[in-house]
Amino acid sequence: MFYILLTVYVLSTAGGLILIKLGSAQHAVIDFVSNKLSFHPTLLNMLGLFLYGVSFILYTYLISKNELGFIIPLTTALVYILIFIASFVVFNESFTLQKILAITLILIGVILLSMKS
Repeated sequence: MFYILLTVYVLSTAGGLILIKLGSAQHAVIDFVSNKLSFHPTLLNMLGLFLYGVSFILYTYLISKNELGFIIPLTTALVYILIFIASFVVFNESFTLQKILAITLILIGVILLSMKS
């Protein structure tokens, strides 16, 4: 069950962030107009916020049932890796040698965290 919840958390977090960014491509979602805060969400923004809300609920559960020193670095690393891949595939962002080395180090860290002592 842990791995299912972890997977759904990582996918909903990364998916939510990607949808929020995609929905913000045309114009700013939050802006100041005449000294007032203005909110102009798109459907993609709303779907992204929904997924991000789901991820928050799952994250709350995951941190309540696991050691913080294990779950926080693990979830952060997995989300970061997925966002890195999505930024290349969805947004055509560049892979640099420095980014690839950093992801490699993160993957090594995830493997070490996942190993039983």
